[in-house]
Amino acid sequence: MTGASPTILVLGTAEWSSPIATNQHYVVRELARAYDTHFVESLGLRRPRVDARDLGRMAQRLRNSIRGQTTTAYRPIPERAKIISPLVVPLHRAPTRVPNRLLLERAVTQWRRGPRPRILWTFTPVTYDLERYADCTLYHCVDIYQAFPGIDAVAVGAGERRLATRATMAIATSDGVAEHLAGVAFPRVRTLPNVADVDVFSAAARPAARRRPAAIFAGNLSPHKLDTNLLRALATALRGRGDLLLAGPVATGFAAELAELQRLGAKYLGVLKLDRLAEVVGECTIGLIPYARNGYTAGVSPLKCYEYLAGGVGVVSTAIPEVVRVAGETSLVEVAGDTDDFVARVLAAIDPGADEDIHARTGYARNFGWEHRGEVLREIVARAVDQGAEDAHV
Repeated sequence: MTGASPTILVLGTAEWSSPIATNQHYVVRELARAYDTHFVESLGLRRPRVDARDLGRMAQRLRNSIRGQTTTAYRPIPERAKIISPLVVPLHRAPTRVPNRLLLERAVTQWRRGPRPRILWTFTPVTYDLERYADCTLYHCVDIYQAFPGIDAVAVGAGERRLATRATMAIATSDGVAEHLAGVAFPRVRTLPNVADVDVFSAAARPAARRRPAAIFAGNLSPHKLDTNLLRALATALRGRGDLLLAGPVATGFAAELAELQRLGAKYLGVLKLDRLAEVVGECTIGLIPYARNGYTAGVSPLKCYEYLAGGVGVVSTAIPEVVRVAGETSLVEVAGDTDDFVARVLAAIDPGADEDIHARTGYARNFGWEHRGEVLREIVARAVDQGAEDAHV
């Protein structure tokens, strides 16, 4: 296998066309700069609901699978990437295990019958044993999945225990996730915190004179992820002082909270494409990470921290572990102890500061972009292939 270019199969936990780009979308883009890369859209770790949103997603998956293509409204498909929309039952227990395995194997026939070396790079622990077709398997874990409501914790736990005995390496995006993986007995874990598309945000950063007093949260508006009591207090305190801006998809269960925040003065901007979001951030003064503290956010590595900094805005966050770590490395990120402290920090920094502050933030963020991270990921692939070659000759 030495010298051969690998073909990579990436098992995702999202659709390629999902409104917000996550780690997996960027990883595919970076891997596809050097390797043929197949991205398999989400197999569905969360149990589906019988509502308009989930039924719509299932209908879209059916259309994508039949047409053999996916929508690209939010991001282009890299030249060397192929998007696969498998038709599987989004339940991962004994009754569906055999049909799902057959359906998934059929969907990835080109990869599993293709030339070696073959690499499985999976963001989901539910793999249906596709690692048996791979020369190397890497588990890229971005969350403590079991801690999120609606996730099939039994299927996730069983999958992680199986991967711990088969994966060449596990990649964790935070110290919390790394500790979780060590507890599952993965023998080799490498921590790579999330980075961001910082060039897009730095290009849209405006000087202080062209900013307005505004605090923005950009991300999934989810009742399990966000501290809604904190956001209510902040919306109330900002009236007459500045704007509270919210952007991103509204999760099931957050509609009532969003309506209340809007009554208190918050402005909902909808789901913005990345370049438009960068423009909005570049006109603000504060970027918010108002996360609740729970088992799920204990492992979250918010790439928006670096998006905000690249846009030149100050960052105020609740004390989730990964942001606490970042704040220990730079004074450009503030961590609040409680709701009152959070509100006070935002109010103290809501007015536009000096251009020097903006330059310091954008300069710091340059170290946390995808250009360098892409090099790291491609080096991981090269080393995994070389290691596989050595093992084959033992």
